[in-house]
Amino acid sequence: MLVAALVLTASNGSANGGWVIERDDRGESPLLKERKSIAMTPEQQEQQALAAAYQQALQTEQERIREHWSAPEVSSPQRWVSYADDYSSKRVVDFERNQIEVSVDSIYQGSRLDFSAMSKEVVGELEQVLGTTIAQAVHQDPIQQAINAAYNSLGQTPKPSDAGSELVLKELFASPRPSETDIRNTAAALMRKSSIRYQALNASLDLASVAVNTGKKLTYVMPLPDNRIRKKVVEYRPEVSRNAQRFSLSTDVMMAIIHTESHFNPLARSHIPAFGLMQIVPSTAGRDATRKLYKKSSLLSAQYLYNPKKNIEVGAAYLSVLYYDYLKEIKNPESRLYYTIAAYNAGASSVARAFVGKASFQAAVETINNMTPEQVLERLITKAPRKETRLYVEKVLKRRAYYATL
Repeated sequence: MLVAALVLTASNGSANGGWVIERDDRGESPLLKERKSIAMTPEQQEQQALAAAYQQALQTEQERIREHWSAPEVSSPQRWVSYADDYSSKRVVDFERNQIEVSVDSIYQGSRLDFSAMSKEVVGELEQVLGTTIAQAVHQDPIQQAINAAYNSLGQTPKPSDAGSELVLKELFASPRPSETDIRNTAAALMRKSSIRYQALNASLDLASVAVNTGKKLTYVMPLPDNRIRKKVVEYRPEVSRNAQRFSLSTDVMMAIIHTESHFNPLARSHIPAFGLMQIVPSTAGRDATRKLYKKSSLLSAQYLYNPKKNIEVGAAYLSVLYYDYLKEIKNPESRLYYTIAAYNAGASSVARAFVGKASFQAAVETINNMTPEQVLERLITKAPRKETRLYVEKVLKRRAYYATL
């Protein structure tokens, strides 16, 4: 059972939102049954539509951003990025570095920087970040709006309510529904610990002597409380444990995967695109998970996957499918676990290259079954085709060991 396999201790991690298992390497794949067919499967069409929508929206949005900012950054698995309507200010929550960054135009009083005026503006931006719900953040994201339009073209209209009404950073408050006063006080407390980074200039420069109209930005960096991540662990672990027990998985491994994929960012989104805490690709992992959950394959919306509880359930269901179904031919449970973790990031067929030099899981099974778990792990962290996958396996196993001690 995977319960036993996933509690084994490993000695030895960033992911790009994997959850892609190559469909042409599975026994049930239409491409195996009919090699002459060159038409895309419905799942491939879905993936292409969503990926194209993301890329086009990304290009459009980055062109807008470049009119105001030299680096056209958008949200990623570890960073939630938003801008003012006129792009005059930028707000970032860095879940990996555990900090908030607010960038604004330099404001001057005569020949000197007016820190009082800038601090007031930054506090307002910070309060907006602290008071934003997951659903609001999704609705305000122009790239996500374009992805939603692609869902509409596929015959599915996402429901805004699916994303969840809780605050993105609710762990910073004692109440799940903080008052305006609570938000204001929290913003003030964060500001008191802020530092200032002046972009594109020597860090030793005297800020008071900076010339007027340089067009530069000031970034206020505010560290978040050291215990914030632990609070996220406390928040999500019951839901993770419930689903781990439901699907005979390990809570520790699931927590390690969430940590590595998104650093507990409920708004995590990758270029694939994949969505949410466990970085689910709707057209592959999402469909396989819904088949497991509801006995019927469904295309899950991004809004659905931004809901932490639903994302965890879908992620657990898919991990179960991956370990117990797609990779069941790997006999040793520990070896299968290691391969599962690597396949989560890069795909089962791609990972097979570490063992047989070609993208075919079926071709790799015999070789894997003739190796010890230690040899399988060593091969994955030294020979997996992509460096990202090699590091991913190490990170997940290292964090798995950490969560086992909590």
